[in-house]
Order: sequence, then structure tokens, then C-alpha cells
Amino acid sequence: MLGDISIKMIDGADNSLEEIDATDYQYSRLASQLIGEITDRDILSDEELGIFRKEKSDEFNARPLKAAKIVVVLKATRLCNLRCTYCHSWAEGPNQSIKFEHLVSIIKKILAIPNVSRVEFVWHGGEVTLLRPLFFKKLIWLQEQFKRSDHFITNTMQTNAVNISEEWLTFLKGIGMSVGISFDGVPEINDTRRLDVRGRPTSLKVAEGIKRLNKYGIQHGALIVVDRDVYNVSPERILSYLYSIQLNDIEFLNIVPDNRAKSGDDIGQAYISYKEYIEFLCRIYSVWHEGYQDKVRIRMFENFIAVLSDSTKSLSACYWAGNCSQEIITIEPNGDVSPCDKYVGDSGSIYGSLLKSDLASLLENSLHNQTSVEEEVEANVRMNQCKWFSICNGGCPHDRVINSRHVDDYNNSCCGTGKLLQVIEESI
Repeated sequence: MLGDISIKMIDGADNSLEEIDATDYQYSRLASQLIGEITDRDILSDEELGIFRKEKSDEFNARPLKAAKIVVVLKATRLCNLRCTYCHSWAEGPNQSIKFEHLVSIIKKILAIPNVSRVEFVWHGGEVTLLRPLFFKKLIWLQEQFKRSDHFITNTMQTNAVNISEEWLTFLKGIGMSVGISFDGVPEINDTRRLDVRGRPTSLKVAEGIKRLNKYGIQHGALIVVDRDVYNVSPERILSYLYSIQLNDIEFLNIVPDNRAKSGDDIGQAYISYKEYIEFLCRIYSVWHEGYQDKVRIRMFENFIAVLSDSTKSLSACYWAGNCSQEIITIEPNGDVSPCDKYVGDSGSIYGSLLKSDLASLLENSLHNQTSVEEEVEANVRMNQCKWFSICNGGCPHDRVINSRHVDDYNNSCCGTGKLLQVIEESI
């Protein structure tokens, strides 16, 4: 199973372009501008200097995308300080982190897309804090060198919050960047699977990391994947524990089965259907609405309340927005492009290398991506009569595919979120 899904991936850390506080953005923008004003000789090594100047002088004409904004989940490294029992994304040894020459080319090609002005970079791994902050300082510097005047660029980071160094905390505070934490909730679950390299539990270290983020005033939130174990924990236990460690901004994500599993295959005891996931959210919502609404922020619930209260508003998270096949990409250290992490292992999900092409060409030439586009069109036709369609837009396309593949009684005229929306509507 995939237990650490990071799609748009820091929804719990307020990385939505629509929701960013103006003051916070102005601060981070100023910090980026100051980094961008550093001379190339003062921030790059001699070798890096030659690579950058060549890329800067070489003209590159990117084709437009069928999107006006994109989210780039950049796998800066596959190195990790944890050995989670469900994860196969970490790696050891050399060449597991993105090379500078690849980084320059990727930044250049992404920011060269003519019709895309809003770009969100999510720094992801592995565990990105195993790299030095200087690496990301150079990344931001490169963004400033290749950006246009109309660009709206944000940066967020995903971390396990274990052993974040003082150097990293100072850097994050200095550039005003928010942080998403990958976490498995209560210790009795987290400590059976999110283990360090010596096989030791990590809940206490995560709690300490959260305390340090709070001390530095660094905005953060957590992503908790709901599998069978989490599903069986009482909402009161979950929310009370999160409140006790001052983790007050969270998002719950549904578990994704192995994408290689076909209909009828064993998809694992940990997997819960989307219907069960919605049942879990309904239970969580009831407890949260009664006793934790002013203690623990659950952005999904707040979004739904806002939209149900005011039809002029829209949901910000990627899985309700539509068009994600064109707007969300993952880039590996070697330059390979794929859709969001939910599709890891899916046949044909690697589109090709951005180092050898432009993004528009990779998307257009990918059968996997074109199939996703066709599925979205078909789903919109099927689902647009649903009472809730104007709010959820049919939900996450990957969820739709998984539901149709593994859920016998799946009703493909509704994404299944309506039950939760009904519960929320009746409470406000």
C-alpha cells in the first residue's frame, strides 16, 4: 500500500494559492527577492556557475499547457531517515538526490511555460531535511533568475518532522515557508510503522519536531492517511491526541491500494473503500464540530462549511478542483515526470524526462495522461446531475478509477462524498 500520499501535498499546511495570507506571501516574496539579488558568483560553485550561465544563455521555447497553474512535486532526494513499513520510496547510496544541472534545467523549463503564471513547488522526498538548506536556497535563487514579472510562485515542503536541525528551522523561518508533516496519527499506530533506521518508534520525535516548529513560528500542518487501523480508532482519541501535541492543522487522506492490483486481487487488509473513508470523516466531523472546532483545524471541513454557506466560494484542494491531470506533476531526481503520487506504480504513469522535452509534449504524448483526460470528461457527463457536483466536481479522478476497479457496489454517478456534505450541511 501507499501510506504517504502527498498530493498537493501540503493541503494541511495552507499551501493553496487561493488561501495564502497576503502578508505571509509578501514576506516570503521579499525573502525570495533578496535571495535572488545575490550574485551568481556568491551563491554558486565554479562548476555550478558554468552550468547556470550556459542554461541562462540557451534559448528555450516551451509550449503552452492546458492549464493556467501547476503544482510541481519535486522529489529533491530519495534519501530518508525513516524506514516506514509500507514505503518503498526511500533509497540509499549515491545519486539519490537531484543534481544541480538537472535542477537548473527543470526550473528553467517549468517557468518557461508561456501561459502558466501560478506555480507551486512542493519540496518532497525521501526526507528533504537530510539535504542542506543551501541546496534549497539555490533552488529559490534559480526561480528568481528564470521567473517572469507575472509569475506567482510559492514554495512548501513535506517532512516527517523527525530531527529537524536548527539550521533548517532558521532557514524555514527566514524565508517564511510553510511545512507539511507526514504522520500516522496516534502513537499506537504511528509507532508500529513509521520507524527510524534502527527500527525505533518516532511519535515522540515528531511531537518534539512540532514543538520546535511552533517555537520558531513556522506554519505547519499534517497529513494523516486513513487506513483500516486509523479507521478503527475513535475520533475522540485521534483529535484529543493531536490537540495534546499542539498539532492543530491537519488533513485526512484516504489510503491508496497498490496500483498494480487488478480487480479481484488481494489489495491488502489495510485498504478501506472510499465509502468507508467518508464514513470515517462523518464520525470525525461530528466530534470535531461539537468539541474541537476551535482547537484543531481540519481544512477540508472548513472548506466544505464555507462553500455550503456561500455558493460563490470554491474548494481549494486539488482533489475537488478538476483538471488535475494537467495541473499536478511529480518530478523525480533524474527528471522523470509522472502524475501525483497516488499513481505510483501504475502502468505507463511515467511520462518521460523533462530534461529531454517540454512538459506540454510529455503530457500530450502520454497515453496514461490522455486516458486520464478522457476519464475526467466521461465522469463529468455521468456525474453533473448529482446534487453535490458543483462543489466536489466528481472528486479525485484516481479515487474514481480505484472505486470502479475494487468496489463492487460503486455508483459511478456520484463520487461518494455526498454523505459527508449532507452531514455538514445539516450542522450549519
